[in-house]
Amino acid sequence: MPQVRIMVVDDTITYRQILSKVVEGFPQADLIGTASSGKNALMKIPSLKPDLIFLDVMMPEMDGIETLKHIKKDFPHIKVVMISAFDMENAKATLHSLENGALDFIAKPIAQNMQEGIKQLTGALTPLIELVAQQLKGPQVRATTQTAPTKPLHKADSSTIQGQVDFVLLGISTGGPNALHILFDELPTKIACPVLIVQHMPPMFTQSLAERLDSTSCMTVVEAKEGDVPQAGTAYIAPGGKHMVLRKKGKGYELGVTDGPPVNHCKPSVDVLFRAAAAINQIQTLSVIMTGMGRDGTDGMRSLKRQGTYTLIQDESTSVVWGMPGSIHEAKAYDEMLPLQKIGTRILELTQHSA
Repeated sequence: MPQVRIMVVDDTITYRQILSKVVEGFPQADLIGTASSGKNALMKIPSLKPDLIFLDVMMPEMDGIETLKHIKKDFPHIKVVMISAFDMENAKATLHSLENGALDFIAKPIAQNMQEGIKQLTGALTPLIELVAQQLKGPQVRATTQTAPTKPLHKADSSTIQGQVDFVLLGISTGGPNALHILFDELPTKIACPVLIVQHMPPMFTQSLAERLDSTSCMTVVEAKEGDVPQAGTAYIAPGGKHMVLRKKGKGYELGVTDGPPVNHCKPSVDVLFRAAAAINQIQTLSVIMTGMGRDGTDGMRSLKRQGTYTLIQDESTSVVWGMPGSIHEAKAYDEMLPLQKIGTRILELTQHSA
């Protein structure tokens, strides 16, 4: 697998050294240089020729977002991962950077000592470096995409669920904030049932994401809280660092926010929500898996399929990373595969009641 040429940009010397040390620990990565400012980074890029840049969000003179805009304009092939602190200002700026072309972001760890911080950073960077290394290697040849899709596992019939959907369940990860923005921004009307979303994000960032989506779409979008009673036309985003579950309560339903261990290295986890929904009798769900790394949601989808859920997955060409939807595809646990721009419309068609 090709070596990933990595550049670290941070105005704090201590964090540059920590992040550099972490990068040097990856056998498939070459640390080719560092920069203490956005302007310094832009000067160095032509000679260093990085494949991947870890870029601090908050820097003096030229911040990370402005630096990112210059990078994507002049060097569009370079992947950029933002490095963000745990506070609301950084969370909002990080979401803005994702809208301007950043591949993903990682949050600076809150650790008791440097060793623990390095361990947390290593865990966060591993899938991103592996992803860029795989992309440098070239596109994978998928036998399943060369021919017509094979018969899905427990294939559902859309005509039997149209207008009968109790909940839309949506799992998403890398590339998710932009994809959700596109999905919700293009909805001409509210979805006629509650939408439960698991977006892989740390605490605080999900609140900013919910506020941003709420301000730009016709849907009401909130970060889920323990005991919320799901309402039609409202989307509930699992809070970062917690799991979200759906429970039956009397004749209705409520949301739970739990603090269990990570599942699939994720917290929140799509599988946790999907399995909780699958355990409820006589519930009709529409399940959606969109862009993201890994396979979170695949096992939960198998459980939902046994309960008759109808499944949409995002196609490979419009996904930033086709890990999660690709895993559902390989498991043959989907009913329709659609480009991002058509998913919102299809959700509306399947959830609206017949006239």
